[in-house]
Amino acid sequence: MLGMARGEVATRSDDFATIFNVHHRRAVRLAYLLTGDPDNAEDIVSDAFAKVYRQWQRKDIDDIGAYIRRAVVNQANSKLRRRYLERAHASTRSGDDRGVLMVDELAGEKDQMWQAIQRLPDKQRRAVVLRYYEDLSVEETAEILGISPGTVKSQVSRGLDRLRQLLGEEVA
Repeated sequence: MLGMARGEVATRSDDFATIFNVHHRRAVRLAYLLTGDPDNAEDIVSDAFAKVYRQWQRKDIDDIGAYIRRAVVNQANSKLRRRYLERAHASTRSGDDRGVLMVDELAGEKDQMWQAIQRLPDKQRRAVVLRYYEDLSVEETAEILGISPGTVKSQVSRGLDRLRQLLGEEVA
């Protein structure tokens, strides 16, 4: 093990600490790209690693990187569903949300591509991020998102068309 003195015996938690150190930064980046909110990204990754650790203690996971990526996407989907429900419920209580800016709308980035990605609908953004940022195949993306490969292709195609449109508008 890395950083161990000669004769020390590695514990199972030491092994997971190494796994955490290797995969944490990439997992946070993925969560941030999926949600657009750095605070939510940290929360999502914390929850995902807690679930991965429990599963990892029970049995060895064949591909820990893929397992962590899947856990992050699942947690992000769960957070997004919860946020939609909260917004829908809030709008029924207080009328409408005209003039109210959400946290993710306030967090603007200077980078044109990032701004364009943020403007994609959630399903398109997740498909584009997994296909091109994570460099996953259509089949792997479909499995992670729990949708058909055809749906992945159409979401990616629509997302890329929308990105071209948005980036063309910003350049003009």
